[in-house]
Amino acid sequence: MPKRHGRSQGRPVRTARHRVPFEILAAALLLAGLAAMLSLRGCGRADAELHFARVPALTEPLWGRLFEWKPGQYVRVEYGTGTSTSLDTSGFTDPGTKNAADLVKWAEMAWENQWGYVWGTFGYVLNEDLLNDRLETYGDDVGEYLDVIREKWMGRRVADCIGLIKGYGWYDPDIGEVQYKYGDMEDLGTDAMYQKAKVKGKIDTLPEKPGLVLYAPGHVGVYIGDGIAIESMSHAAGVVKTKVASRPWIAWMECPFIEYD
Repeated sequence: MPKRHGRSQGRPVRTARHRVPFEILAAALLLAGLAAMLSLRGCGRADAELHFARVPALTEPLWGRLFEWKPGQYVRVEYGTGTSTSLDTSGFTDPGTKNAADLVKWAEMAWENQWGYVWGTFGYVLNEDLLNDRLETYGDDVGEYLDVIREKWMGRRVADCIGLIKGYGWYDPDIGEVQYKYGDMEDLGTDAMYQKAKVKGKIDTLPEKPGLVLYAPGHVGVYIGDGIAIESMSHAAGVVKTKVASRPWIAWMECPFIEYD
């Protein structure tokens, strides 16, 4: 019976050492590099929004999948499984008011149905007319991602990060659809909304209060509890769940147009 490498009957087993010729080692490394490059074909440029990692990092917990949100910086995200474009508010606490509990349900609905991301949108279904309008308004901020937008989000509801929140504020329960500037929600950007918020604090003081808005300069998300947020992250990622601790949030706030207990 051949001996196994390691220890046998309490005695060390000597194994022969073989040197790998340099040429073979170099060729193997070259082939590995080519394989890695080929695995990224179709991902486009090395941009924060256009790469998905196929292999999870062994040092991170097995939650969600890895997404490269900045060059060389990965975050774990979790996706929903549906694709419905209906706005089902049947489970809302009080559709007639704008409250923290229903903001969470709105964000969860967007997450579950894999809403996409397009700059300057807030919950409409994406079609060519809407895309062309956003392209005309925002130029390269949209045009740079036209391929991935058309491939992933055409025919789905879309919202940018602040649009995910404004879409809830502008949802008209009487017609069951988002109406621009419906109700009291002002059309503010991320930084302006943070400045307007009266109740806020540093991220390390985040209360366990679902419905709070998480803030980083130029970006927001919705805290849903237990250390998890839902955010419309990017043109490539769309609406995803992330762990708060894994993201560069610097503060939290109560949205000034939402009721909190």
